[in-house]
Amino acid sequence: MKMDVLNRNDLIALSQSELFEITGGGGPISEALEWYYKTMGSFYRGLWDGLTGADPKL
Repeated sequence: MKMDVLNRNDLIALSQSELFEITGGGGPISEALEWYYKTMGSFYRGLWDGLTGADPKL
């Protein structure tokens, strides 16, 4: 029944992994944001700690 409705409306059924990427995040954009936060975020945090004399946060 559900596949008939999908076929009539020219829709495709997504696999479980594709559905997780759409609803739960993932994909190239979130990977790029995560990379930026881990590299540049830690760089700026370390720079700020060095300028203000604060102890580094791990």
